[in-house]
Amino acid sequence: MTARLASFFCLLVAVPAAANVAASTRTPAAFTLSPGTARTRSEVLGEELSFDCLEAEREEACRFEARYRLRNGTSEAEVIDAAFLGIRVREVSVEFDGEPLPVEEGQMDSPEGALGRLTRTSVERFGFTLTLPPGRGGELVVRGVVQLERRFLPSGYEWPAVQARHVLLSSDRRRATHWDIDYLLGPIRSWAGSPELHVTVRIPSAWEVGSSPDTSARTLPEATGWQVRREGAHAVAERRLEAASAPEWLNIALTQRKPWWIPGGVQLGVGARLGDGSRFMARLGYQLAAPESFLHSLSVETDFREQLVLTPLTQYATPQILIIPSLGLGVGVPVQVLPEARPGLRLLVDLHFGPVGAVLSWDHYPRLREGSDPFSRLTLLLQGGL
Repeated sequence: MTARLASFFCLLVAVPAAANVAASTRTPAAFTLSPGTARTRSEVLGEELSFDCLEAEREEACRFEARYRLRNGTSEAEVIDAAFLGIRVREVSVEFDGEPLPVEEGQMDSPEGALGRLTRTSVERFGFTLTLPPGRGGELVVRGVVQLERRFLPSGYEWPAVQARHVLLSSDRRRATHWDIDYLLGPIRSWAGSPELHVTVRIPSAWEVGSSPDTSARTLPEATGWQVRREGAHAVAERRLEAASAPEWLNIALTQRKPWWIPGGVQLGVGARLGDGSRFMARLGYQLAAPESFLHSLSVETDFREQLVLTPLTQYATPQILIIPSLGLGVGVPVQVLPEARPGLRLLVDLHFGPVGAVLSWDHYPRLREGSDPFSRLTLLLQGGL
């Protein structure tokens, strides 16, 4: 049991994506913590952590700055071997009270442990030495760039109707893109004191900030705990945590929502008008989704002789689930152009398995003026989508 606890706390100081500074008064490369044990006599009074992600869409990276208020309340100077540990971090610099400190960069492999996807990951280590005179405080500042990790959310065996029906031309089904920053809180406990952590994330105004509720990051992030305010073209999200009661690591998930409509593709159909006066019919149209479950289309139908009909139509369509096809129910306004201009009402039902499906439509044209008779038409088509 003791060995497992030691391994776990060793992991906590070795596996951040943008991590707290861990301190050791013995050897910088070996961190072996035990619960409730501080490694330094000097205290951390507070930490201000900020991420500037205004250029994240272009660079897929954020600039970060961590400010630590330190105090050596003892009567002796303390020499502290410290290190900033991070995954996908670069351009890291360290300064104390405005004076830069030499940084030694290296790599280390994180041990197996309990932090899910963060274990067994190459960790960047930026070591430095800090001397705190007796009875003196100061501010330690770490700056750098953290590369964002795009989150993969498996789609399973369900596809939106617009994607299933237009596999060639429709866009990716994901309605949002998620990036992750994982900030380890455990290393700050290698210092004395129980500081408050103030986290600030600056993002484009259309983006969102949240956190993943588990370590696998395969679920949608939640906004719980974050306070967001708008400042013109950007937004600022804030969160406060007590180091003593905070989780061992903090996930920061950035979400960019995509447009509420989804491009679809071309529809091609061939079939026949049923009943009296039956004849060959063909359809050409374009379809898109807005929002995901509602498909909107504009099509033209003709028999290549004397009939031409233009139809705007909206339908609700279920997603395709594995081998269960997508079912659509729609209503539209067919406008007969030839042989005479005349509007009507269309009811439609279709069934699609992937890009291939069958479409049954019923058109009714009411009486518009004296001398014109109402009539209805039933059409069955085999339809394919691109």
